[in-house]
Amino acid sequence: NLQYLFPVLIATSSSITSIFAFHPFPRSTHFCRLSRRIIMTETQAQACIPGGKCVPCESLDKSHLLSSEKVEAKLLTNNIKTWKVKDGNKIARSYTARNFQCAMDSMVDIGKIAERENHHPDMHLTGYRDVKIVLFTHSLGGISENDIALAQMIDAEVEFDYSPKWLKSHPEAKKD
Repeated sequence: NLQYLFPVLIATSSSITSIFAFHPFPRSTHFCRLSRRIIMTETQAQACIPGGKCVPCESLDKSHLLSSEKVEAKLLTNNIKTWKVKDGNKIARSYTARNFQCAMDSMVDIGKIAERENHHPDMHLTGYRDVKIVLFTHSLGGISENDIALAQMIDAEVEFDYSPKWLKSHPEAKKD
């Protein structure tokens, strides 16, 4: 039944949105939560930079681009171990989810954060559970503070349900 493969969005009021995702596999299969809920209030919107407001990407210029060295330093100092510099102008995070539904759940959660912050990553799902998230400021063609802040939010707010085998070989992804 296809209705179980995709998230169902339910708006409970003008200021709160809930997401419920239903699992398509039999109970005997390892699965993530039967239902998940993210609540976003109006006061949470547009808070990309910790303690401040997200700078609209349209107002940024090339002077806001961060060098690869500066990005590496920020990833280390902000304890964002799961993100790596890619092609010198992007940061990326890859992981293997426990199953298809868990991969979709994490991508929906990332999408909610991206919408809230109005800063959108490139997201790729291959092999039914291998996920890759790529961040860069599209209007600049490189990495800005908004990308670092969004990476922090994704790591802090999304509850990833990794493949146990993948997690064993990637201990940096385990939350303390």
